[in-house]
Amino acid sequence: MASVFRKEFTVSSYELNPRGKARLTTMANYFQEIAYHHANELGFGYDQMKERRTLWMLSRMKIKMLKYPVWNEKVVVETWPSGIEKLFALRDFRISDSEGNLLGIATTYWLIVHLDSHRPIRPGAELERFSNIDYGDPVFDSILKKIDLPVSDKQLAQHTVVFSDLDIVGHVNNVKYLEWCIDAIMTNNLIDRSIRNFEINFLHETKLGNHVVISASDGDVNELGFIHTLVAKRSEDGQELIRARIEWA
Repeated sequence: MASVFRKEFTVSSYELNPRGKARLTTMANYFQEIAYHHANELGFGYDQMKERRTLWMLSRMKIKMLKYPVWNEKVVVETWPSGIEKLFALRDFRISDSEGNLLGIATTYWLIVHLDSHRPIRPGAELERFSNIDYGDPVFDSILKKIDLPVSDKQLAQHTVVFSDLDIVGHVNNVKYLEWCIDAIMTNNLIDRSIRNFEINFLHETKLGNHVVISASDGDVNELGFIHTLVAKRSEDGQELIRARIEWA
């Protein structure tokens, strides 16, 4: 049986968008928080990894939302390790309402890197010491691949990394990149739409004071809605930081 960790959250007023629904970034924050708690329970949380001079680095993520919760609604988030794919350790999530109705699913791909060199360590060798890990089934049928760059794009926004963007290790928090992308692409014709799928590749780290330029494709249309592909680069050296794909309902 998979090692599943569950945690209940209550949607707060400051986690809402103008339509009274929880933001996609709210969901991403819940996923990040519960992943930390479960990893700690299994013996490879932040403090335990730091003692071994290693750390977790999020590399890829995909969130699919069927319905967004509202203010003061209680939701249950579940998470479990879902396997190993080459250098990635996979962790999946499911979020449901208080009656057990599915609201959304997500998957995350993590690298284990050495704290000093930031070189990846094969997860099998690092995690095999934990005999209590039982891998559960993945929530998506196919593995995540690197997002293709748009054929053409245009600059939408610039951002200077500030103190409130930083996480516990002094780099930009993963959820901040989602926030930047959504803010950059949001226009009047999208404000009444919900994000159905959000997929992102984290490619390089960003630090305090760095200048980030966000560009995006004009947007493709399929039978489900609009799709935008975004890329963020560091102005100082042109280094690509993230690629993202947003599908709107």
